This record gives sequence, C-alpha cells and structure tokens, in this order.
Amino acid sequence: MKKIIILGSNKSVNEYAALLKDSRDVTLKGYIDPDDSLNYNMFGDFIKILEIIQTGDSFIIGNHVNNLSFDVICQMMKFGKHIFIDGYRNWSSHEIDILQKLRRESETIFQFGNTLYSLPLFTTSLQYLKKPRFVKLEKHCQAPKPGEFNRWIFNQLAQELDLIHRIIDSNIRSISARPMFLFGQHTDLLNIHIEFDNDAICQISLGRAIEENTHKIRVFQQDKLFHIDFHENELTEFRLTSNDEQLSLEIEAPHNQNDNQQFISIKRNIMPYDVKKMEIRNFFENIDKKLTPLNQLDNLETVANICEVICEKVKRKYQAV
Repeated sequence: MKKIIILGSNKSVNEYAALLKDSRDVTLKGYIDPDDSLNYNMFGDFIKILEIIQTGDSFIIGNHVNNLSFDVICQMMKFGKHIFIDGYRNWSSHEIDILQKLRRESETIFQFGNTLYSLPLFTTSLQYLKKPRFVKLEKHCQAPKPGEFNRWIFNQLAQELDLIHRIIDSNIRSISARPMFLFGQHTDLLNIHIEFDNDAICQISLGRAIEENTHKIRVFQQDKLFHIDFHENELTEFRLTSNDEQLSLEIEAPHNQNDNQQFISIKRNIMPYDVKKMEIRNFFENIDKKLTPLNQLDNLETVANICEVICEKVKRKYQAV
C-alpha cells in the first residue's frame, strides 16, 4: 500500500485527492499547504520536516508551492521517497546534479507532471513529426521586470525548450540570443537562434511585441509543415500539392483550403484524455515496475543548461536586462 502525502493549496489537494480515489493500493495519509502562514514555521523546523517526510513514502507537490526549499526535496530523496512535482522547477544545473546523484543512490522515482509534453495536443503531434529540419516558436508574454530576466526566461520558455529539444533529438551546436527594446527599457521581444548537430535549426520569438494570444510552434520537415497551436489546441498538417514546389517558411494557416492552392491542409484530431489522471497512473506504475518517467530530471537539466546559456549570451552584451 502506497502512503501518499500531498503538498499544495486546497485546490490542488482536492484535485489530486479525487484522482487517488480511483487508484488501487494507495492511501492518502495527509496533506499540507507549505505556503499557508499557519504552516510557515513548520517548514522552517528541521525536526517537523523529518516527521512529515517519514509519514509517507510518496509525495505529490502542487505547481504553486513556493515555500518548499531545495533542501527539503533533498531530504525526501535521502529518505528514499518517491516524488511527483507538478511543473518544472527553476533549479540551477548544480542543484539538478545534486538531485540526480541522490536519485541514483536512493533508486527512487522523480517525476514531473503538468508540462506541455504531456498534453494530448503534443502527444498527438509526436505521431507525425519525423526528422524536423526547422522549428519556429512564437509566444506572446509580458516583458520581464528589471532584475528578473533569468526567472522570466525559465518561466516562459522552459517547457517549450523541452519540446523543441525532444522534437529535434540532437545535441545543440550553438545558441545566439538578442533582446529588442521597442517600447522602453524592457525586453519587448527576445529572438533566439539555436543550431543543432544534425543541422536542424530553431528560431524563437518571445515577448509582448508578438501578437496577443499567440502560442504556437511550426515544424518543417521533408515535404510537410505542422502548425501546433497551443492557444487554440489545434494541430494542422500542410502538404505541398506538387512535389516540385518549394515549401515557404512564411506560410500562415489559411482560413480554408481555397485560400492557398499551393498547399493541402489537414486538421488532425486530438486524442482526448485526462492528463493528470494519466500522469498519476504512470507515476505509480513507474514506482511498481521501476520504470523511467517520461518527464524526469534529465529533461529539466537540459532545459536549465539552455536557459543558462541564453541568459549568459544576453547579459554579456545587454546589461540593461
């Protein structure tokens, strides 16, 4: 019987508690909100922390938990606890290396959930993506506040960088990044260019200069183009009507097929499923069978390394950020 403890707000606790009711061989031992002012001192008390850790054998940590230090996560792993974290965490490469070592020593499961990679939209897309040559990401977001550029990069791009790296499936050769200050002293648009060892290229445009509600990835591969629109939850495939035509990198999704006779557009159906229910089921299956999670520390480490290089490239030339 797995003894589960949930750390999170009332909303996240209720969501996960409902999912656990359908899980076999699982019992909810308790839940606590580390960010609640009544519990704040408790998470600063090492003895209290050890008592909480020893109560369960698996921990589910909600996405919005802030008052949970890196040291507490380390202690959980030292005691051999399995951990499911809702969303990627902004840890440095050095901190991730520490967690990797602890995970190997304890032979526990450390799994991330609630990422773009697990969405039905992207799971469906993976069936069609074969050896992409060019990937273009556009995303609207607010400009970073002064002194928060590193955090902004991670919060806005971590999951997208994870997807892009997995899609292209190659080591990175080079990264260049340039911020643009269009409406004042803030980074209104960030352009990133990434080249991979397999000669694939990725271009990223991020910021408030991008059209509002834009959050999409275009994937170009041999004779095909895919639009993955996260805002609209749509996957569209474009095929050339003639094999001797050249695919334009500037193609936009037409309103109907007659808008652009050069291409045939196909709306791909998205496979519906309950993401959180699937992830929790996989978490318990990974524990029982000692399987490697689809979203693990290796993925976060890759993202953290890319984010650190981007920040270093930008700050070297643009002290204003």
